[in-house]
Amino acid sequence: MNCTMDTTKLVKEFHRIKAMGFIPNVKQDSNDGGAGNTFEKSLGVMENNLKEPDFEGFEIKTKKDYLRSKSPISLFTLKPSHPKDGDGYMRQNWGVPDSMYENVLCFRTSLYAHRWSVVYGKDKFKIDVDMKEERIYIVKATLDGQITDKTVYWTFADVHKGAKKLENLFLVDAETRKIDGKDFFHFTNATVFLDYLGDANFITLLAQGAIRYDNRLGVYGPTTNKAGQPHNHGGGFRLDKKNIHKLYGTVLEMS
Repeated sequence: MNCTMDTTKLVKEFHRIKAMGFIPNVKQDSNDGGAGNTFEKSLGVMENNLKEPDFEGFEIKTKKDYLRSKSPISLFTLKPSHPKDGDGYMRQNWGVPDSMYENVLCFRTSLYAHRWSVVYGKDKFKIDVDMKEERIYIVKATLDGQITDKTVYWTFADVHKGAKKLENLFLVDAETRKIDGKDFFHFTNATVFLDYLGDANFITLLAQGAIRYDNRLGVYGPTTNKAGQPHNHGGGFRLDKKNIHKLYGTVLEMS
């Protein structure tokens, strides 16, 4: 076991923020990112979409009502290795018109390696982990199983590079409360994950269906200043929380 990361400062900061009680949402909406943005601002971390860890070498993820939630953890977003604009390819070739903005094609799915997903009632999709080619394909097929497209893929090397920021993970549980119509968060528990095993285990978990890939190619809604424009919310790999420990050699709980 090789726990080289010093957690002292992070643990101290977590207990400081926890002692603050309910903190108002720094975002103006109620989207999922509000809890994370609020915790990171309390840490003094600027909002970013960088590929590097957030604080003192740790990637910080905040989950509303994590202990009770059944939804998976978002690990990282990653554009396909091929083709060059893989997200654009999927939107244009696999998408369907948005219900409100019919001129915009949308493609929203959850895809697994261990089973097919029927998408929009007209096609089937799945993940194909090719160990020989070291590629992760998205496979499209007709409802009767005839493969019609196998253009989009990630290389194992790109996936491992994308997962690099997960090597030291700090997962924070946020209790939510409405006060005068505004969201407030109380950061109550946290888990430190160390000794990353992902280079060995990530691909295996993906092939088993424990890790899935979510496409989130949508459109800006009517209440935004970009209403009706295509919106890529960031396709990414997600993992059921009961399996997250399989990516790490050391798990430390705190409350």
